Amino acid sequence: MTPPEKTPSRATARAAAGAALLVLVAIAYGGATTHPAQAVVLIGLGLLWLLAPARRVPERGMIVCACGLLVLAATAWLPAAWFAAEPWRRGLASIGIPLPGTVSPQPWLSVEALLWLVIGLAWLAWLLGQKWNPAARRTAMRLLAGGLVLIAATALAARALHLAVPGWLSAPTFGPFPNRNHTGHVFALGGLLALGCAADAWRRDWRKALPWLLGAAVILVALVVNFSRGGLLLFLGAAALWSALEAWQRRSWKTLAVGASLVLVLVSLVLIGGGSFAARFAGGADSEVVFRVFIWRDTLALVHASPWCGAGLGNFQALFPLYRSASVSQQSVLHPESDWLWLATDLGWLGVVFALVVAFLVLRHALPLAPGSQRRLRGVALAAALAALLHAAIDVPGHRLGSALLALFVMVLARLDVPASPDSKIAAACSRVFGVLALAAAFVLARLPDETSRAQTLSRAGRFAESEAAADRALARAPLDWRAYFARAGARACLGKTLAALADFRRARLLEPHYAGVPFEEGLFWLQAQPALTLNAWRDAVRRSPDDTSLYGAMLDAAPDAPAFRAQLLALAQDHPALQLQWFQCVPPAEARTHWPALDAAARQATPAQRAAFQHHAEEIGAAPAPP
Repeated sequence: MTPPEKTPSRATARAAAGAALLVLVAIAYGGATTHPAQAVVLIGLGLLWLLAPARRVPERGMIVCACGLLVLAATAWLPAAWFAAEPWRRGLASIGIPLPGTVSPQPWLSVEALLWLVIGLAWLAWLLGQKWNPAARRTAMRLLAGGLVLIAATALAARALHLAVPGWLSAPTFGPFPNRNHTGHVFALGGLLALGCAADAWRRDWRKALPWLLGAAVILVALVVNFSRGGLLLFLGAAALWSALEAWQRRSWKTLAVGASLVLVLVSLVLIGGGSFAARFAGGADSEVVFRVFIWRDTLALVHASPWCGAGLGNFQALFPLYRSASVSQQSVLHPESDWLWLATDLGWLGVVFALVVAFLVLRHALPLAPGSQRRLRGVALAAALAALLHAAIDVPGHRLGSALLALFVMVLARLDVPASPDSKIAAACSRVFGVLALAAAFVLARLPDETSRAQTLSRAGRFAESEAAADRALARAPLDWRAYFARAGARACLGKTLAALADFRRARLLEPHYAGVPFEEGLFWLQAQPALTLNAWRDAVRRSPDDTSLYGAMLDAAPDAPAFRAQLLALAQDHPALQLQWFQCVPPAEARTHWPALDAAARQATPAQRAAFQHHAEEIGAAPAPP
């Protein structure tokens, strides 16, 4: 018989339940990836830190590393002249993009990112500052596991019934997050916690473990439906690690064999019943692994070109296009597909070292997994935490509020209980200060407008002067946002400010040098008033995506009904046979017959299907004699 555990203090119970519920709210509200959801989470954090403040101060090493991260983040406001000038600074300055004199080219975005860094560190400090005991830990883990099972079941039901869940951003895919990998990350952690709860309940009564096993099965199904390889790898890898930890603790090969067998059974079930997901898991045609490696290579080039303290928080998305080489495509890249590389971009490699030391200091107190210390719950939390740290090397769950709050919580739940000690007034005071900061940040964030989107909306409504003003405000906050320059350029073009609009379009193209949609949309702006400018922009679009027949077809559809203009579009496709043959099939027969001899040579360089289609159309319009 297991001795009964002491009832936790009311304050600890409230803190454990409140923290778990807040994490579930963050995940259920679209993963807390939008400003309204983030404001709600900040309000919850502020109230939690005010009403249930931390009761002890974290150990000195964690405080030192946290201060190191904050100092590195503060270097974003050092004078840029103190460091070697990055190549992109000269190029941007040459076309009139105003850059501040700080290391961070977008200091206001760095302020916002610094806020989230402070919130994350404060959340970790608050968790570490609670006087966790077995009952409080069990309460937190059961709430987290049960809540995530409910979210997974909701996602499956919504998928089956073709319903949209309010606040979820994944439509038409799956789950609360806009990115299926982050949904997979939290579901995997939830499934592991459910397994831990099942193991904990089994030692009392095996029947009490059945609901948790059923919940873990629901999450496993959700992971397969979610179609994320990373989430399933996280779940299976952490389950295998947990079985290894249990076997090592018990010095039992039998435990290891049973655990490994169960994991292999799960893998077999996925491969047999997973359908197209099983093929993708095995490396199907739509695998993006190679492209991810290319992104990492270009990110390392950005890190290498930045100062030792990084490019400043919040600047990856703006600077990465300037360093894309191996990963050039028409797919935009919002992040480097790795939390650790993202941190290196923002804060340099020293920032990565500080973060890893913090993780080590948190998890070193998870061992030993001794009997009587809730080793089943803590063991599964330790395995989940280690797997989450590894997953962060190939994805960015640590940069998404909902998944980051959960991962940090799981790390702390893996730790041993510390001996009783008097409450710290310093910890409580700091906790309440951060609570006030979180509430103030929620107020500011809720009122923070998206001026770029506002500029685009005003432009579509024909309110061009207001659109230009909104774009100006957006650029004051984010001077490297090509979308704001593009929106302002469109407004200026419609206001008759041709030279200013051309300058802004040029800035947008330089800041986004690979996406063909930028010059294509620019050409549409000039189509009626300045066709020559349209052709200049579309020439750049063809250069960026030379084999994109859909883009070239859109140009032909939008082109004015003028033979001279269509002839110039043909000239843009001079070195691209597929585009030339597309032009031949889209223009009026009289124009096509005129250019048939030249295009007949281009057809010899095309694919057999393209040559056959060209020959058939040429015969239809009488440009080529029919075969005997």
